[in-house]
Amino acid sequence: MKKTLVVVLSIMLCVFIFAGCTSSSAPGDGLPEPDTGQTVAAGSDNEGETPSDPGVDQPSESSRTNPSGELKVHFIDVGQGDAILVQTPSQNILVDGGNRGTTVVNYLKSLGINSLDLVISTHPHADHIGGLINVIESIPVREVIDPAVVHTTKTFEDYLTLIDKNDIIFTEGRAGMSRDLGGGARMDILHPSSPSSSHLNDASIVTKVTFGQISFMLTGDAEKASESKILLQSTVQPTSTVLKVGHHGSRTSTTSAFLKAVAPKVAVIMCGKGNTYGHPHEETLANLAAAGVDIYRTDIHGTIVITTDGQTFDINQKQPYQYNPQKVPEPAPKSEATAPVEPKPEPVTEPTHVSQGAYVGSVKSDKYHKPECRHAKNILPENEIWFKTVKNALDAEYVPCGVCRPPGN
Repeated sequence: MKKTLVVVLSIMLCVFIFAGCTSSSAPGDGLPEPDTGQTVAAGSDNEGETPSDPGVDQPSESSRTNPSGELKVHFIDVGQGDAILVQTPSQNILVDGGNRGTTVVNYLKSLGINSLDLVISTHPHADHIGGLINVIESIPVREVIDPAVVHTTKTFEDYLTLIDKNDIIFTEGRAGMSRDLGGGARMDILHPSSPSSSHLNDASIVTKVTFGQISFMLTGDAEKASESKILLQSTVQPTSTVLKVGHHGSRTSTTSAFLKAVAPKVAVIMCGKGNTYGHPHEETLANLAAAGVDIYRTDIHGTIVITTDGQTFDINQKQPYQYNPQKVPEPAPKSEATAPVEPKPEPVTEPTHVSQGAYVGSVKSDKYHKPECRHAKNILPENEIWFKTVKNALDAEYVPCGVCRPPGN
């Protein structure tokens, strides 16, 4: 593990030095240009007016664009993971690549895409960067935007090695950066400002892609802390037509305050059928439904493609997911002729996990444990991830606990 960490840190340092050396390139070379606040007017007739329709951007200085042609956003079904292709009139941008495998590569090639102008790695978890390894191996990539936090996994090491090997421009993604994506499309980065490797989900790069009056909020696995920072610190108006729901629909994301600020018309949840996390969680679905948002899910609809001309949008899946709240069983009616029976006191026992496998881990760490381990008992139910075998845990890039010492050492 020490050797791996040294290698990863060395590669990161080389990549950062390379990125710094290229930062003085001339405008138009693909590197972020200073945000001067100058924008192209969307039309003088509505200058200064605020649309009353939620999900349609106010034509503010930070979001106004003058679109030409069409923009397509593909939410690619990669199972339990994220992979989003953004096609502007002149560029192809890939945000995440799902787990390792050829799903995304095959999808890109089916569309005739033989190069990518930009790849955004939201954060270094395997279900977001794994497939990027296959992409970089198969398709030329001009630039990668990454939160630049270290993760000690083989997947992350392989990903960084390929970026360096292929001389790909490496840019640290930070809040306040913006990018002209061509054809009137604009991308703003709303988060992070100072990411930490101690909580990788909240290191996620959050972007807003704007095309005329239609916009997309792409959140990676950003959780409540990130959403709060965006609302308090971002200079970009969060209102967006489409919200890619954070963290695969987990209850740890999509707070009421964030959902109210974004005010989306459409929510897209990217998760796998029967995933062990229970995504999407009931609380998230209930909040979206209560807000009147149309919900689309890759585990139900498959790949979701949204096409817009900057004024209206069309979705390849015509029927959104119909949310039905879980029913709570009603208590049995009491009989007047029967005296109430005093319930027997429950024996006092230590809280235990409802076992769903042989080993348990947490989404907030990279260790797996025996269920009886003292560390396992401290894992909150919403953070549990269960593995049926040691191989399942190792394939997910978890390492054995040093206290309970499950197989795999």
